[in-house]
Amino acid sequence: MTTNQDLEAIFSYARSQNIILDKAEFQFQVETHPDYPSLLAFTDAFSFFKIPNIATKIYADQIENLPNSFVALLGDIGDNRKEDYLSHITEKNGKYHFTHEKQTKKLNIAELKQYWKDIVFLAEKSENFADTKPKSTSVTNMMVCIFALLVLGIVYLFSASIFAVLFGTIYMAGIFLSIEALKSELGIESTVSKNMCNIVANADCAQVINSDKNTWLKSFKISDVSIWFFSSELLSLLLFSVYGVTENYFALLIFSLVLAIPMTLYSIYFQYKVEKKWCPICLSIIALIYVQLLLLVINHPAYWSFNLKNVTLFVFGFAVVAFSIYMIKPFLLNIKNLKENNIKNLRFKRNYTIFKNNLEKEEQQFFISENLVLGNLNSKLKISIITSPLCGYCKKAHEILHEILKNNYENLCISIRFNYREFFDNNTQDLFCRLLEIHKEKGDFAFCDALQNWFETKNLKEWLLKFGEPVNSEQSKNGLLLIAAENESKNLNFTPNIFINQYKFPDLYDNQDLEYFITDLIED
Repeated sequence: MTTNQDLEAIFSYARSQNIILDKAEFQFQVETHPDYPSLLAFTDAFSFFKIPNIATKIYADQIENLPNSFVALLGDIGDNRKEDYLSHITEKNGKYHFTHEKQTKKLNIAELKQYWKDIVFLAEKSENFADTKPKSTSVTNMMVCIFALLVLGIVYLFSASIFAVLFGTIYMAGIFLSIEALKSELGIESTVSKNMCNIVANADCAQVINSDKNTWLKSFKISDVSIWFFSSELLSLLLFSVYGVTENYFALLIFSLVLAIPMTLYSIYFQYKVEKKWCPICLSIIALIYVQLLLLVINHPAYWSFNLKNVTLFVFGFAVVAFSIYMIKPFLLNIKNLKENNIKNLRFKRNYTIFKNNLEKEEQQFFISENLVLGNLNSKLKISIITSPLCGYCKKAHEILHEILKNNYENLCISIRFNYREFFDNNTQDLFCRLLEIHKEKGDFAFCDALQNWFETKNLKEWLLKFGEPVNSEQSKNGLLLIAAENESKNLNFTPNIFINQYKFPDLYDNQDLEYFITDLIED
């Protein structure tokens, strides 16, 4: 499966169902799935976001029974067959529309059957689903705009030249495009670069930018060179404006632009003849260089005389930016490598077979006494937790278990085993006893809410005022002491301590990892 297109198909389908997903988080869940890039990775990612979905076998003669919008696994026809791919298909007036490799296809049902691979994916927005919109970038965008206006304002303040401000604007556009090229190099998806690369049918920005065919320039990417070039121009313009010699700056600029021409010509040749793919971002960067040359030819400097100070200032601007890029770029590449390694490690860590093997190698504890069990008491899957309301680390563990219980109530049970002590003060003893009584009186979720409220407030008087004093303290204390004594006999004093059936939850995993395995544990 071609994962980039598959992701786009899934996102397109989600939008058609009014399901708003955080793309970055969804992609992360898909890429860290042990079965990536299979369809199971996508279905489990939807399940992670609590979205009901199904991937099922639908034969070609059943296509007409499908809704007007769905995702299907398709395959190419003819001699040049490639990998099967997911496509978001919409039906309008008997025609089936979908996009593949930047080409929109409109087929009748007989033509669609030639591509059909018998697998369909469907999802439905549930009533309690909360859209997972990504964090707003409006503040960042506003800060960038303010910075850009500040720089242009300084240029105009010291040079009083609209011509200089125009060039400053061009440089900022060049820096923006260069950053988009850098994102393509680092594998960061961007709406801007994606839209630009979709302009031309035979375009692939990532392939051109990350190509290893230009071996003599292997250490230099177009993103590095263009960021260096435009940033240096902007810094030099700022320095010359403050220094009051803007005229000399433009005269020196001509030489740097002329020196850049061979590189632009090689880039065009490389895209056309070597890589045989176009990069609209690269072509836009090249266009900005020629726009600068054209503007300088139209409005060339009135004079220029060699001045060592001016040349030094100009070279200094380029040298400072070059050194900055040389120092920063390795950090960015390290971040990229760390991200890729993290995804691979998580894919390994979330493999259920490996988890199960680790689980069954852990120590076993067979508990005899129980007095606080949540969920389906007849379930074959039992999660036991050694815990205490006085343990700050237990708060997160209970949040995880409560969420698991809420989503799988009929398929598991959770045994709460409090580490209670007789030497606790009266109010603390009342807290433990009242929690037990709330469970007996009002049920599982009332207990969960009361415990969660305690972890949030950590104020005994306020909590007891809200939830009441225990009615039968002695009976509750006896039950608590029985559980605590068994915990003590097994030397289970550490909290939180989770057991799945009789096996201790492996130390190799974090408690929140349990959420990724709960479906497999239920099915196993």
